[in-house]
Amino acid sequence: MVICGYHAVEESLRSGSRGSLLFSRAGERIDSLKELARAGGVSARFVSAKELTRICGHDRHQGVVLLSEPSKTPEKKNLQDALTTIGGSNPLVLMLDELNDPHNFGAILRSADQMAVNLVVTTIRRSVSETPAVIRASAGASRFVKVIPVANLVQAMEVCKRNHFWIYGADISGQNLQAQGFHGPVALVMGGEYRGLRRLVRERCDFLIRIPTRGQVDSLNVSVAAGILLYEIRRQQGFPGFP
Repeated sequence: MVICGYHAVEESLRSGSRGSLLFSRAGERIDSLKELARAGGVSARFVSAKELTRICGHDRHQGVVLLSEPSKTPEKKNLQDALTTIGGSNPLVLMLDELNDPHNFGAILRSADQMAVNLVVTTIRRSVSETPAVIRASAGASRFVKVIPVANLVQAMEVCKRNHFWIYGADISGQNLQAQGFHGPVALVMGGEYRGLRRLVRERCDFLIRIPTRGQVDSLNVSVAAGILLYEIRRQQGFPGFP
């Protein structure tokens, strides 16, 4: 996998990614990446900026690229097992219903990391997966947020319910966010960019919620809405475990 950009490369190295670090300039920031690479057993070498552009397919690499090796022993991901291992009295799960745009996914993962989301659930079909664009948009946060793809989101919601989660779906027809309380285990469901929550997903939610707005367009960008909702959930929970 080709990972471009300083922050995405830095967080990938911090998360233990292996591979080869390529850089085209000198400086303190690059030196710090080289130290991280050396500590993690990642080789580092100088190449031209033109070569980095060729590898990335664009010139927005900030002079650094990580050619990341795939994991030799991929982790088996099971939703029930993952929910069982979540500790604390206020676990938070984010469920994405057929999200397609890598920049939205990356931005959502960045918010999920900042708001201490325990788990992100995506659908296997018709959804974006972790790509270099997602890693870059998340500023490397995708390497720290646990993501589990599932074949059927409705069934995944039922698994969450059996584990005592309340399911909140973000929908324009929902109750005003100001009137809603978030306590205990919470699973927030966000719809895709074009059609929002699918009917069956919407029907399985315990509550439908909306962000009060007063603009001229019909809705917020999904990544912006996710950040607002995640913040409000954690705020009502008292930011458990936050410094």
